[in-house]
Amino acid sequence: MFRTAVVLLAATLSAQQLEFEVAKPLALTGATVHTGDGGTPIANAVVLLRDGRIEAVGPAADVHVPEGYKVVDAEGRHVTPGLIDTHVHYSQTGWADGRPDAANVRKDHPYELAMAENAAHPERFHRAFLHSGVTAVFDVGGYPWTRLLGAATEDDPLAPHVAATGALLATFDPGLSLPDQSQFVFPKSPDDGRSLVRSHAAWGSKAIKVWLIPTPEHPLSEWEPIVLAIGEAAREADLPLVVHATTLDTAALAVRAGAHLLVHSVEDQEVDDAFVAALREHETFYCPTLTVRRGYAQLYARQLSDEVRRQLDDVHPSIKKRVLATEQLPQDPRMNARAIEAMNKRLELQDAIMARNLMRVHQAGVPVVLGTDAGNPLTLHGPSVFVELEAMQADGMKASAVLVAATRDAARAMGRGDDLGRIEPGYIADLLVLEEDPSRDVRAFRSVSHVIRAGHMHARASLLPR
Repeated sequence: MFRTAVVLLAATLSAQQLEFEVAKPLALTGATVHTGDGGTPIANAVVLLRDGRIEAVGPAADVHVPEGYKVVDAEGRHVTPGLIDTHVHYSQTGWADGRPDAANVRKDHPYELAMAENAAHPERFHRAFLHSGVTAVFDVGGYPWTRLLGAATEDDPLAPHVAATGALLATFDPGLSLPDQSQFVFPKSPDDGRSLVRSHAAWGSKAIKVWLIPTPEHPLSEWEPIVLAIGEAAREADLPLVVHATTLDTAALAVRAGAHLLVHSVEDQEVDDAFVAALREHETFYCPTLTVRRGYAQLYARQLSDEVRRQLDDVHPSIKKRVLATEQLPQDPRMNARAIEAMNKRLELQDAIMARNLMRVHQAGVPVVLGTDAGNPLTLHGPSVFVELEAMQADGMKASAVLVAATRDAARAMGRGDDLGRIEPGYIADLLVLEEDPSRDVRAFRSVSHVIRAGHMHARASLLPR
């Protein structure tokens, strides 16, 4: 399967390079430009794009359009950097066949087949991301083939940039493996952890991901020396450490280990001053991932939300077909009406804690970044980004701050702060054209009309997954 994925990805890249060689010089004129760094938007701006990069940006009075540039009149519109999702999984489908531990559909939807399709056809998710304005993603845990996506997508105008961690270093086995490969590996000792980091580095992982879930049989104290050793080895390998930690105790350990990025909120209690100070000291990025559990709740209840239904025409038809089967799944006898009511009440309490923690760290100056956990059940690659953006705003962040979290700071979190996430000369020309003002309300990102990837301008409708 690994070799097959290599061949398929290479063939896809070669075909697309023939179709898209170098973007022609382009000038966007008349729009209001939001550069991604939190500065004052530039009204009546000119943005010059050449050779896939941003050549110049500024007020029309200061930036002259040279001869030979195709001029696109964007008067009345808004231009932003492309969105960056720092928490995705190409090894998951967006439905139960990619997470049969949540709902076992293996009989009718074999897990092996679902994973083979993901490896062979990553373009289903590439286009869904671009169609939703996402021009770069951080795949923080998956099968070995996900490491290949970075090289295959870097210069592809029909795919987002992808950075991938490879397999998660996990403390808990969810049973999501194949006979010949795994997306989870399990360190049993500090030396095991160090060895796994060295192997990941040798195979091209762009970061090290730890899935830190203690259990009564294996408490956090047992994992502490292992996680600290993994963090030390990651620093030696010059690889950022990404950690799934949803409790204050596990998140605090992750930060002590040198976590570069926390990809979930602390949800069990409100964070304290010591934790916030540690985040600032270690310059850790905080990805709240506020909405992924809503998808699980819908799957358990066998009931799709109106929001998910609205997203189905924005994803690949094969994904739409699977999602629509949710309400025909047999009911889980453990999830009766009383159990679902209790689950929803628990989620509401956790949502409130997560919201308070988001604002606590944000107001303390900790960089918050956008991330959806796309690929989990009913958190669909691409359009789920709108729900997450809007949840960040609803929890108290200003729209202008969410914009920075989804562009400049998200680029920094995935190690691309030097060439992605800002509209600045020299940066890669990954831009969005919007009908509405995202600095006033992030729902404006739903009004994207055009996506520019590496200087190639696409009408949004042309990017529909197919």
